[in-house]
Amino acid sequence: MGDRALKAKSYALGLALALSLPWFAYAEDPAPGPANTTIALKYWVEFAKQGNAAAQYGLGYRYANGDGVEQDDAQAVDWYQKAAEQGNAQAQYALAYMYAAGRGVDADQKQANDWYLKSAQRGDANAQYAIGYSYANGRGMDVDNEQAIGWYEKSAAQGQAQAQYALGYMYANGLGVRQDYAIALGWYRKSADQGRADAQYALGYMYDNGQGMAEDHAGAIDWYRKSGDQGNPQGQYALAYAYANGRGVERSDAEAYAWYKKAAEKGRADAQYAVGYSLANGLGVAKDYRQALQWYRKSADQGRADAQYALGYLYASGQGVKVDDLTAVKWYRKAADQGDAQGQCALGEMYAAGRGVARDYRKAFEWYGKSAAQGQADAQYALGYIYDNGQGTRQDKAAAADWYRKSAEQDNSHGQYALAYLYYHGSGVAKDYGQAAELFRKAAGQGDARAEYGLGYLYYNGYGVPKDAGIAADWFNKAAAKGLPEAQHGLSYMEANGEGPIKDLGPLGEGRSAGKDTGVTPGWVVFQLLRALLP
Repeated sequence: MGDRALKAKSYALGLALALSLPWFAYAEDPAPGPANTTIALKYWVEFAKQGNAAAQYGLGYRYANGDGVEQDDAQAVDWYQKAAEQGNAQAQYALAYMYAAGRGVDADQKQANDWYLKSAQRGDANAQYAIGYSYANGRGMDVDNEQAIGWYEKSAAQGQAQAQYALGYMYANGLGVRQDYAIALGWYRKSADQGRADAQYALGYMYDNGQGMAEDHAGAIDWYRKSGDQGNPQGQYALAYAYANGRGVERSDAEAYAWYKKAAEKGRADAQYAVGYSLANGLGVAKDYRQALQWYRKSADQGRADAQYALGYLYASGQGVKVDDLTAVKWYRKAADQGDAQGQCALGEMYAAGRGVARDYRKAFEWYGKSAAQGQADAQYALGYIYDNGQGTRQDKAAAADWYRKSAEQDNSHGQYALAYLYYHGSGVAKDYGQAAELFRKAAGQGDARAEYGLGYLYYNGYGVPKDAGIAADWFNKAAAKGLPEAQHGLSYMEANGEGPIKDLGPLGEGRSAGKDTGVTPGWVVFQLLRALLP
């Protein structure tokens, strides 16, 4: 292989983001309902002291919310307790709410559940939802999805929107019931029609993916927009994703960026990554690496592996920040430790190059191997190169060919070129000029200058392709225009022998047409360079 250097393709930052499944009903338990405030406070106090449960609840509500009195959670709990012990369902729910939130009392989910259950048994819809949620999520009790379903159904039948959404979620995911998208769709719709943003997103998701109905991207957009307009980050992200991919709406990078940013500002990590990617690539917004760096960091700090890789890439390449190999390695390692294939490949490259870490081909081999096993094409090429040259492992040309092939089959131009090179020399594979030509052509089609030169060389000599000096010159010209010295030497050789239509390359072309001394290397010397075929 001579002194051919390993030059893995720059690690492109990809925006391979997808919509997330609807979340479970994570919303807090509904706040206790308001009490009658048309009656003067002094009468509430008088009636409450006389043991009137409704008045006791009302007075507790006033203390809990600072309504006409100084806000005092302890007083609120005291009055709620009095009313709850008399069987007032509103007060029982309110008391449970205070225990769950740790307001006026120490937080105690078991006590909260006890009071939620008492209130639910008296028919309070919010309490029925809350105890269902506790059963579904193991909140202060063992998970019991069948019990959760029962309480959600009671609450949903009373029109409680959170319970309707939760019931839709249970049917969509087969929790406590047989999975049924059609029933899930119905419950999501009931909740969405009441304006719940999470249900609107969930309904859009089902339209988008054809769950419980025929796929309808345009219909999904309507629901995503309703959700997004209410500030729901899932809805905002979904709308951004739709605009970025032209899914149900005309593609627009500017709209995508605007919605990604709304979701990112709500703290959504995948949206923060998408904003960083948009800024780094000038998609829908002016390119700004410094801003991209900030958004990538927000996402990376939340543990998102692709953002950690992207942040490392900016530090390694000096985009938006000074080159800092140590910091690049730190972020690459975070991504790699999470199993991110790009991060693993990049960390391997840093070990191979001795950037930010001591050069260590064995570690490079290890990290390239992890990444290549996941199908990362650059890592497959790099692993092939390591086997090809015996760096960090024993030299094994056949293994090199295998990994180059895996990379080439993913249309990686470096893998295609390297495998072509092995076929040309019969190294690790049987010599096959036809295969070499085919692979050089694939890589050359992607603009790989070395492959353009290699293909030109094969045409010049008639190896695996018909001998054709004109086509050879065309390929040499393409490679020479990219500054590849070997191609420029090849053109010099052809010029010295009066062969091929040579493109004007400055002094070389001018010398030939004007009959001046070109200063070209003697033909026989260039011929030796051509024979070597050592890009």
